[in-house]
Amino acid sequence: MADTISSDRRSEIMSHIKSKDTSIEMMVRRRLFAMGYRYRVNYKALPGKPDIVFTRKKVAIFIHGCYWHGHNCGSRYAHVSKSNKAYWMPKIQRTQQRDQEHITKLKSLGWNVVVIWECQIRDHFDQTIDELVDFMRKNAS
Repeated sequence: MADTISSDRRSEIMSHIKSKDTSIEMMVRRRLFAMGYRYRVNYKALPGKPDIVFTRKKVAIFIHGCYWHGHNCGSRYAHVSKSNKAYWMPKIQRTQQRDQEHITKLKSLGWNVVVIWECQIRDHFDQTIDELVDFMRKNAS
């Protein structure tokens, strides 16, 4: 299926898509802050610049959008692109590969890594936060 929007308009639309401070990141950050947790955001000193980092506990949290990171969850957030598949499929595969490289590198540096998916946050927010807090209590250095 061909794109029905001009290249310039598509570029403008894509320029408005955030790479940090997304709505799902902000939901998690606000809840953790309200619970008394203090953390660093988009910590550049670590591979992949994790979205949330607890430096003392050595916990790095990535919050991934289901579409952009190719989550195979079957939710409405993980739809397959209908236009320009030749571009989007390799792009998402490269993102998945890069994500795995970052996780592997962080683990080799002694960090505990958590990936939280958009579908978990939107569909089971309280449960996801409870599991995250439980993980930090059990696995933090």
